[in-house]
Amino acid sequence: MKVTNVYLGRGIIKNLSSILVDEEGVSLESIWQTIEDFGINREDMKKLSPTYKDLYEIYSAIRAYRVSVKYLKELKNKF
Repeated sequence: MKVTNVYLGRGIIKNLSSILVDEEGVSLESIWQTIEDFGINREDMKKLSPTYKDLYEIYSAIRAYRVSVKYLKELKNKF
């Protein structure tokens, strides 16, 4: 039987673990900056009256998205 192995890098789980931070460990300004950098207007968001927890969830999703995109680009470059 013939076996072929392909090394795919660190993996997305290891990359995601590097961005996971306790919710209290992120300043509100840092959260707003990440959200705005992603293209979501702060004033438009404020109209929805989001709580810190809501903003943190959006922040976490953006961070996870960025790690996923980076991982997939690195994976694509391997082939």
